[in-house]
Amino acid sequence: MWHALRDGNQTFAALRRVEQEAPQEVRRPALRALTADLLFAPARVPGVREFAARTGAIPT
Repeated sequence: MWHALRDGNQTFAALRRVEQEAPQEVRRPALRALTADLLFAPARVPGVREFAARTGAIPT
């Protein structure tokens, strides 16, 4: 929902909560794509690059 509203900070916060509760879920293709969208969005969200590398959304 937050991504649809173009709220990158809230989207990233939700992804981090998912990672805390069920780390395997953030490696699913849909959530990796969502992470990549945040990474390459015009608005920068602190911590997304590290999260993307950690969760496999981008190659390290």
